[in-house]
Amino acid sequence: MRAALPAGTYEVASAIGRSARGGVCVDFEGEDGRRRTFDFADCELPGWHEDLAAAVAARIGPGGGLRTAASAVAMWSPLRRFLRALACMDDAPQSPGEARVEHAVFFADSVAATMQPVYALRIVEHVVAVLRLMPSAGRVPHDVVEVLRVRASAVPHVPGYSDGELRRLVSAARADVKALRERIVEGRSVLAGPGGTREAEDLRTVAAGGRLARLGETSATARMLFPVRADLPAMLVLLAAVTARNIETIKELPAKHRVVGNKAVEVRLTKRRRGSAQWHQTVLWEIGEPGQELRQPGGLYLLLHDLMAPSRALADDPRWFWSYCRARHGNPHGSPFRGSMTAGIEMTAWAAAHDLTDDVGARLTVSFNRLRTSVEARRTRQMGGHLPSAARSNTVPVLFRNYLRDDPATVEWAHEVMADALADAERSALDVHRRRTERAGEPAVVAEAARPLPGATDGAWSGCRDVDHHPVTGTTCRASFLACFHCGNCLITPDHLPRLMALLEAMEERRRRMDEQAWWQRYGPAYAAIRHEVLARFTPEQVRHAAAAAPEHDASLDLVEDPWQHP
Repeated sequence: MRAALPAGTYEVASAIGRSARGGVCVDFEGEDGRRRTFDFADCELPGWHEDLAAAVAARIGPGGGLRTAASAVAMWSPLRRFLRALACMDDAPQSPGEARVEHAVFFADSVAATMQPVYALRIVEHVVAVLRLMPSAGRVPHDVVEVLRVRASAVPHVPGYSDGELRRLVSAARADVKALRERIVEGRSVLAGPGGTREAEDLRTVAAGGRLARLGETSATARMLFPVRADLPAMLVLLAAVTARNIETIKELPAKHRVVGNKAVEVRLTKRRRGSAQWHQTVLWEIGEPGQELRQPGGLYLLLHDLMAPSRALADDPRWFWSYCRARHGNPHGSPFRGSMTAGIEMTAWAAAHDLTDDVGARLTVSFNRLRTSVEARRTRQMGGHLPSAARSNTVPVLFRNYLRDDPATVEWAHEVMADALADAERSALDVHRRRTERAGEPAVVAEAARPLPGATDGAWSGCRDVDHHPVTGTTCRASFLACFHCGNCLITPDHLPRLMALLEAMEERRRRMDEQAWWQRYGPAYAAIRHEVLARFTPEQVRHAAAAAPEHDASLDLVEDPWQHP
């Protein structure tokens, strides 16, 4: 059956129009329900406006990479700064086609001179993303965009907190949220108790959305029933730490949710990705056992949802998760992030009130980017470094590139893990060597210069005292020269040391080209035997002298590899 179709021709309404002041403007409607209008009337260089408007419409349109109001505004400010910087130059380009490399360099240098590198390079990155979408008729020359792209690709990584800093930060937030819960629970008990007292009457008035006439009592009374602005920093920090989500996602949490079997809570998140789709994601957060609400993402979400429920019921728009009592406001209840994602939250004052310091004793700066990096790094360590298990809200490449690659705590932990793994592998290889020597006897290592024994044969890296009678088989030896280090017929003197040092270097060179497990299986026992059993018998001076006299390339190792070692 054919679907019913509307009559007439469908035409997509253009986002580009004219503002009341006659300038080109671009209308935006985001996935988060917010609207914005970007007006070029106040921007310099009018010859750029039409082409830039087309690029901006593509960047913030349904198929663009910016689909929330905050991300669109974050693009608009750098673009205005770009036009303003070009207009200041003596040879300012009046159209996109007139732009030159020196214009791009001037803009990038002017931004870098006025702010920290991480923010300056992000501004350049936003401009590059818009310039690359400009229509072909008014496109900026490729070399200009390439210069800016190279600058933008050098954004430095923001390291996370150390384990001690993270522990102090999250502990302070958890203590504040616990105190908030106890405060509101006490206020609700007073409200539910017998009336007659002045405190109970005031609480009933405030709970019904009324105001108190007595100056100064509104805030104190409201604190017994509603979260206030001073409670927001702790709630934001703890929720970001427990859920391991970006702060933008935390700020845009919806009030609507579904509890699944009293085990998890289902929430639909607005996830800000640099792509044209998948801006929403449904997650299941574990609730946890009773008493663990401050440590499980689902339990914390439901707890905060309940603490803010009375304020949300009195707000103009109850769809928002966040709602608190706002002093000196038209409606004393609502979300601080409804109008803008950049609503000022006093994170610095909150950290100072808790006397939070870093590992060197300086005042700790609360950064949600650093907090996210720290949480991702901690979870990766808990997963034993298995990135597919650690990656929850990002892909494995994004997790590694943006959070783990340059994080000092993660790098240090990875070095420790690798060192432990290598030590375990070397111990296992040494155990293999010792089991083999139990059957074939201990090699003879002569630390002092000695004459060759009668009948001894010189091999690739050692001598053999009786090649015709293997200690185990009693027949002519057919084993690889690498097996000599586990044989009782092996004889090693100072004359063999230079060749042994060259052999170790050749093994290390193969290690850089081979799979680690295959390398240990093939060369590990001989490598461990030389390092722990042979070189330990010689003095450090003998070893240093032998390393200096070692051949640059050990061709013997090539000869003992398959198929050369088999007749």
